[in-house]
Amino acid sequence: MIRHIFAVALAFCTATAFADEPLPSELAPVQEAAALKAAEITGSTIYRHDQAATAATDAALKLRQFGKDKRVNGWITEEQPGQIVVTFVDQTPAALYRVVVSNDGVAGPVTALEAPAALTPYETGAAAARAVASGAKFQPCSENYNSVVLPSSNGSWVVYLIPGTTKNNVVPIGGTYRVDVRGSNIVSQRGFTRTCITLQNERNAVGLMITHLLDPIPTEAHVFWSLWAKKPIYVVTAPNGTIWLVDGNKIKLVERKPVEG
Repeated sequence: MIRHIFAVALAFCTATAFADEPLPSELAPVQEAAALKAAEITGSTIYRHDQAATAATDAALKLRQFGKDKRVNGWITEEQPGQIVVTFVDQTPAALYRVVVSNDGVAGPVTALEAPAALTPYETGAAAARAVASGAKFQPCSENYNSVVLPSSNGSWVVYLIPGTTKNNVVPIGGTYRVDVRGSNIVSQRGFTRTCITLQNERNAVGLMITHLLDPIPTEAHVFWSLWAKKPIYVVTAPNGTIWLVDGNKIKLVERKPVEG
């Protein structure tokens, strides 16, 4: 699977050193269970929206005019019952094309609007959050990034910045970022790796493995990339080298190492 990429103009800067940062502590059982469930749900949601955008792009590229339309400046996805609506927007932003993608990942007909149309309130908020997140300062790990914009329960937005690739045998997990946006402000931001690490996804590999030092459990990024790679990812977490299996949208504990001392 080759992901279609629209460049997102990001204002990146060099990441600060991590050498002096302490390792995370293990979570209490109740907190850990809730965090694992949230990672599973969020990672699956990111993947579904990303795949809907890919399916919509595949469908839109069958229109000769779409491939030549220089107005297109990315997309916004909106989840509705049983489907995800993908809207391709211009710089304004205004809607240029709309595609409805079923929960099974099947794209319907492409609606090419006769003239740029006003976005829905949801689309307006998502597009604004995407624009704010484009100002986040991070170490880039790809020349091109895709974005997935999701609503937050507190009325703000969460924007995931996902490195693009055209290589099926490489998982570019390094350089995946989350940006929390409220209004016109970035209220928090984080990366899911310390380096631009990539995982080799050879066809005969039964699974992948990565060491994760930023969280005591696997995150939504690990779930997303496991779904994307169609391979389980073994994640070894700090502080004690606990081993987890991220298999698609499920996270399972493999081995919990005892606390030293």
